[in-house]
Amino acid sequence: MRKFLVGACCLLLIACAATETKQDTEASRERARVHTELGAGYYAQNQIAVALEEFELAAQINPSYAPAYNGLGLVYGTLREDEKADAAFRKALQLDPKSSETRNNYGSFLCARNRIDESIVQFMEAVKNPLYVTPGVAYMNAGTCLLRKKDIKQAELYLQHALQLQPQLFQAGYQLAVIAHSRGEYEAARDYLKPALESDSPTADMLWLGIKLAREAGDRDSEASYALQLRRKFPHSEQAKRLLSGQ
Repeated sequence: MRKFLVGACCLLLIACAATETKQDTEASRERARVHTELGAGYYAQNQIAVALEEFELAAQINPSYAPAYNGLGLVYGTLREDEKADAAFRKALQLDPKSSETRNNYGSFLCARNRIDESIVQFMEAVKNPLYVTPGVAYMNAGTCLLRKKDIKQAELYLQHALQLQPQLFQAGYQLAVIAHSRGEYEAARDYLKPALESDSPTADMLWLGIKLAREAGDRDSEASYALQLRRKFPHSEQAKRLLSGQ
């Protein structure tokens, strides 16, 4: 009887320990998630030092929480600590190979370092995940990266696919407009660029291309409108300087 009681007590202790371990793991994961989200918020506000602290704390609290390492990869990449960034992204993917967000971020990091072929692998792995919410972004990044390699044909295919998936990706439309303009396909260029120019946030590059396309079409009203926006929104930009110099 005593042996039975001892055995029962041991089983009870094991069960309790397992429950406590599970609760501790869930609690640490939740704390890591909170600090990772804080880090992401600080990173978005360009408060890099504080973001780094939050991501490091998240990884310390739960060393198996993949998003924390994704955040560390972004921060180290921004700080140009490339070896640390590469290691952090790889750690994140080791923990969560299906994370399309991490693969997209890692691909962007690799592209910025001219590791173009490696970056395309990451972007294409990202879009394989049927649960990825923004696959158009990965296709757009892949297309933009291939432009560095002068692989215009494949870049164009990726950028077009990005727009098909997410028509609001104005940067993809801009890149396609640049390609069309370089070929003298001005009408196609205007069609690609139009949604961006009609949005609330065209970039200086978009407005400058809009000005050139309007000039080529003899559309003085549009040219004047884009020029006014360029001077107001980006008065110190290179594009505004070109405009003022009569280019």
